[in-house]
Amino acid sequence: MLNRLPGLGFTPINATLRTLHFIGGKSQSRILNYRSKTSLHIFPTPKDKRSTKIGSQISIINQVNTIKILSKNKLLQHIKFCRNFGHGFNDRYIRLNRFQQFQRTSMNSNSNSIGKITILGLGLMIGIYFGSPFLFNNVPPFTYFRTRPRELVYTLLGINCAIFGLWHVPRCWKFLQKYMLLQKTNIQSKWSIIGSSFSHQEFWHLGFNMLALWSFGISLANMLGVSNFFSLYMNSAIAGSLFSLWYPRIARLALMGPSLGASGALFGVLGCFSYLFPSAKILLFVFPIPGGAWVAFLASMVWNAAGCGLRWGSLDYAAHLGGSLIGIAYGWSISKTMKKQRAERIERYSRWF
Repeated sequence: MLNRLPGLGFTPINATLRTLHFIGGKSQSRILNYRSKTSLHIFPTPKDKRSTKIGSQISIINQVNTIKILSKNKLLQHIKFCRNFGHGFNDRYIRLNRFQQFQRTSMNSNSNSIGKITILGLGLMIGIYFGSPFLFNNVPPFTYFRTRPRELVYTLLGINCAIFGLWHVPRCWKFLQKYMLLQKTNIQSKWSIIGSSFSHQEFWHLGFNMLALWSFGISLANMLGVSNFFSLYMNSAIAGSLFSLWYPRIARLALMGPSLGASGALFGVLGCFSYLFPSAKILLFVFPIPGGAWVAFLASMVWNAAGCGLRWGSLDYAAHLGGSLIGIAYGWSISKTMKKQRAERIERYSRWF
């Protein structure tokens, strides 16, 4: 799962000049600090140092004594652009911040508290855990998958790909921004704890996650059965979303952007798989990971825990940890059930000899 930070006030840029620009005006006075190939910071200027003439422009000579003067309109457009697409000037960051337009126009328009969402999430997890067998045995179209676990995995793949496609249709953005993004401070819909786990905006993000689902999901679904696999996948996704919501509050982070992706559910699948098959070989592309599945999974948990503590990158490490813990719990529970069933079979067969 990826975090999407709004980026108001911090923007990576590739500037060739090191300049300071001052704009006059009572309500738009700002100091813009351009640092070559580093970042752009926007600061309010003190009231007593504001320029008295609107549109006055000053530039400071850079390292090679080159003077660059920007017009007021151009600079104001630049500020507005940074506010709207704060993470960068290239197309990649523009596409990743589609949620901001809806987020700014919807502030304080909902009453979804994290407490209510947590209660809903826990209730859904309990309902899915106990209700999945009945669902796949009695309720169409779920009954279709009862003897077709492979098709269930392909259906999950298809849903993720379909939502990825919808992100490229602008008329769908309002719906997707509400239900397919997990926002941390301005939660538009409580159902985003599920919808965000099927949502991807970048092809590489979708590709990595779907490759993992295809690699581990088919084998695990065939072994566990469709109801157990569905319960594992959905509850790992919900737990990942809840961990993602609570982490900024526990860590007391001032700003945490929305997140999306199936990584929480997939770490649950990986955790269950590695618990049941600890010695299974795992390939990273074509390179084998030494130590087997369990060692690789424990290494991923250490990496995610370090990511939460050190707060590096844009990944939602808390969601990964939440899904991982659910995967371990399912692996432990299924392992106990399998051992109990094996013992009962041995005892039943021993009566005949």
